[in-house]
Amino acid sequence: MTKQKPNMDAPFHADFYGFVIDSEKGLTFAGKPVSLHPKEFNLLLELIKQAGNRVSKEDLIATVWNNVPTSDESISRCLSILKSTLRQVSPGTELLIKTEYGQGYRFIGQIGKPATFVNEENFFLLINTTRNLVTLQDGQNRWQIANNASLKLFGLVAKPWQGKTYEELTALCDAHCRQHFETCMQIDEQAWQSKQVIEFIVSTETEKHKGQQRRVFEITKTPIFEANGSRKALITLGQEITDRIENERQGRLISQVLANSDEAVLISDQNNNIVYVNNAFTCITGYTLEEVAGQNPRILSSQRHDLAFYEDMWHQLINEGTWHGEIWDARKNGEIYPKWLNISTVHDSEGVICNFVAIFSDISKRKADEELLAFLAFHDPLTKLPNRLLLKDRFDQAVGQSHRQYTGSVALLYLNIDQFKKINNTLGHEVSDRFLVAVAKRLEACPHEIDTVSRLGSDEFVVVLNDIPDTHAVSLIAQTILNHLAEVFEIDDYRLTSSASIGIALYPIDSDNFETLLKLANSAMYHAKDSGCNTYRFYTDKMNIDAMERLRMRNSLTVALREQEFELFYQPQFDLISSQLTGLEALIRWNHPENGLMQPSKFIPIAEQTGQIVQIGEWVIHEACRQAKAWQQQGFQPVRIAVNLSCMQFRRGDILKMVTDLTDEHELDPKYIELELTETILLQDVEHILEVVEKFKNLRFTLSIDDFGTGYSSLAYLKRFQVDKLKIDQSFIRNLEVDRHDLAIVRSIIQLASGFEMKTIAEGIETQGQLDLLRKEGCHEGQGYFYSHPLPADQIVQYLPASA
Repeated sequence: MTKQKPNMDAPFHADFYGFVIDSEKGLTFAGKPVSLHPKEFNLLLELIKQAGNRVSKEDLIATVWNNVPTSDESISRCLSILKSTLRQVSPGTELLIKTEYGQGYRFIGQIGKPATFVNEENFFLLINTTRNLVTLQDGQNRWQIANNASLKLFGLVAKPWQGKTYEELTALCDAHCRQHFETCMQIDEQAWQSKQVIEFIVSTETEKHKGQQRRVFEITKTPIFEANGSRKALITLGQEITDRIENERQGRLISQVLANSDEAVLISDQNNNIVYVNNAFTCITGYTLEEVAGQNPRILSSQRHDLAFYEDMWHQLINEGTWHGEIWDARKNGEIYPKWLNISTVHDSEGVICNFVAIFSDISKRKADEELLAFLAFHDPLTKLPNRLLLKDRFDQAVGQSHRQYTGSVALLYLNIDQFKKINNTLGHEVSDRFLVAVAKRLEACPHEIDTVSRLGSDEFVVVLNDIPDTHAVSLIAQTILNHLAEVFEIDDYRLTSSASIGIALYPIDSDNFETLLKLANSAMYHAKDSGCNTYRFYTDKMNIDAMERLRMRNSLTVALREQEFELFYQPQFDLISSQLTGLEALIRWNHPENGLMQPSKFIPIAEQTGQIVQIGEWVIHEACRQAKAWQQQGFQPVRIAVNLSCMQFRRGDILKMVTDLTDEHELDPKYIELELTETILLQDVEHILEVVEKFKNLRFTLSIDDFGTGYSSLAYLKRFQVDKLKIDQSFIRNLEVDRHDLAIVRSIIQLASGFEMKTIAEGIETQGQLDLLRKEGCHEGQGYFYSHPLPADQIVQYLPASA
């Protein structure tokens, strides 16, 4: 293409970035001509002549196109060809020509000297490579320079932003930018007025996936003035600190979590020197951060564990990155305590261990509770003597020893305190309980021939004598026991005298079965009482203690069933928090034609012995179902009724069928019947009982364990028999306000139930203080004289809510 000279008033010569432009010789690069169309050459020549200045479209049309009407598209096309040619000759030089949208065109390179990096183009390259915000406003607060990060943030890319004020930019931006612009306007004026650099933090929101993303910037406003003091420019620099703010927030959050954690946290460096501990650490160990910083965690050692223990710990920690287990350490005051410890390693980016993090909790209370529950499983909570379960185990051991050594027999001494009821009724439960504890201590202090002393309940104790050569030796020990118990007991300010009646049964002479021997010794004890008390009696075949009475009672019970002399009383049960009625316990009474209203303690034991409890129990369930349905038909809301089940009912017949038939007969939803099981039931034919209990649960009957803690209290059956509720015996509630041991037992039972996801109900609540303590410990329900005595059906309706 032939070069053509532009129409210029005067010759023009300039060099820039290796190019030489001459109005007569055209454009050359490194001494070689560069082909351009005359219009393109004239366009370049005009822009270079006006280097640094903005050339309007009208000026270009007048100079380059000789005032021939020309469209924006023609000018853009010409510029595009010009830039393409420059780029082919020397890449990057096409960027020296800038189109300023709606304003005009500029040549931004340097003229008259060789190419240099210190130029406007490289300045824009520099500011556009940073993620920070860079803007420059003139003295009238109009935007003159803005980098890509700023334009993108406010959505100004490809929009005519240059030369506009914040008010004008607001119309070009999304609504969420307006508040930011308003803030900047105020701070800009502060910078101009104060003539000082102003720093501040501002947040803005940008669209992201059709949502809003919050970004935070640290802004610096620097005002620049002319020599005469007039406003020249305002430079705004903005560094995004969103990540830093979030990291700081996360750091504060983690710090707060660690500081307020209930578990102790210890962090050590790669050399296992302590660098951080939290408040819980100080509470548990007694050490503050200042006292342990830089120390090795071995300062906490209790010296209970040997070297092999710690070697195994570190081997697992280094190889697996974590270790957890129970460990005993020492507090600052020297107290040794158990804790559950988790240790983890922390690695840096290169995989090298840089920290160790230990998290632990003090498990002293938990272990104490476990030990207490384990103790209660085999001991009487009041006297701390072995209970029935441990008694049988001790008896079996004594029998095994006698077999191995071919020595004497084993004797069971069944002991009952004479006139104990008078002490209880006259002086109250607290004094009578202390008296029983004193009796237990005297029994334990008797001669060494006594192998085991056990308390079965109330004022009944059983003594096991091992390796007894003859009955004479047993008589001597029994008399010694009576002599010890005849001495005065000093309980508080009282001097109490008492005596005991002892029944004796011998293995294997009387029986080779523990349960049978216990019954025989019990029978012999009643014979001793009939003989005037304060004596002992051996069981003999001629003995028919209470036999005639049991026969008469059995006959009377048969008549009572036939003549419908039984009646159900109901004691309401309440939610301890809301005081709303949660259920009723059905309690049987016997309207004896001669003896009047009889409590169940008078006839139920005999009914258990004679087997009549099966028929009586069936009547109770029948009557409870009938009454529950009758109340519903009378317009009262359905209420759950609790009935007791006897182990004899599980041994005879199909109790599942009997109960379900009765609920079906009365069209009563099974969820309104609660079946109370005694601990004795759960220790019978375990697999059979477990199967029956599971079937009851599947049918939606509520299941509870009655008088929990007074019998076997085995944790094993709680695990297998997942009933709904544990009923805390009133013997633990009675002294709840004054006896810390009873409080500990109740607390343990509630915690145990919580661990098995069971509810708890306390019976025998008589005072507001007892109620407050039970609420505090988390007991769910309760019953007792504080709320109501057991009432007949026609009086209990005052507690029943009417149907809506």
